[in-house]
Amino acid sequence: MASALLERLSLDLEAFSEKVRAGLDEFGTLYAYLEGGRGGGTTLLHAPYEEALPVLWALNGLAFRGRILLALDPSPLSPTQEGLPLTGPTRAPLEHLLKRLAPDRLLLLFPGEGLGLAFPGGKETASGWRPLGAEEAPLVLHVEAPTGFTYREVRSYEPWESPPLPLDLPQAPGPYWGEVGRKQGIPTYGVGLVNLRPSLEALFRLW
Repeated sequence: MASALLERLSLDLEAFSEKVRAGLDEFGTLYAYLEGGRGGGTTLLHAPYEEALPVLWALNGLAFRGRILLALDPSPLSPTQEGLPLTGPTRAPLEHLLKRLAPDRLLLLFPGEGLGLAFPGGKETASGWRPLGAEEAPLVLHVEAPTGFTYREVRSYEPWESPPLPLDLPQAPGPYWGEVGRKQGIPTYGVGLVNLRPSLEALFRLW
């Protein structure tokens, strides 16, 4: 499965590279640089790889300042040595990307609508997602990246919260993996995939 996913990623990388600067990192994250107007800084826009098409539709013709670094993360599609499917992104690929690129802000695309400002903390156990204080232990999985190596993922994520923004957007619980950005001191917000374009337009008017 990992080799088939890598083949798909490589084909997409080839298509991206015809139009923009793009690359594929050690974890199989496909990234592309989108250049906007002067000023604004760099926004890392992180999305699950399987949501690439709706994200690209939302970005088409979008006005913004600075640079968007679009990162398409294949980790939710990656197999585990334990044979358990992943229910969402993993920590290590995003952590690696943030340390390497140090963006000014991080937008995490997640199912739902509106702006995600916080997550109360939680862990994924054998019986599903539970509060951090629950007795069950978090799953410990060994994820096979599309590029061929295996990394360890502990499905336990600490609470995080970001300052509110002066925007008239619906509020939603933030994605659990926002902890990765906040731990590195990066302004981090979740953005729902439902009505994604107007949400992005509102955010980029601020920045």
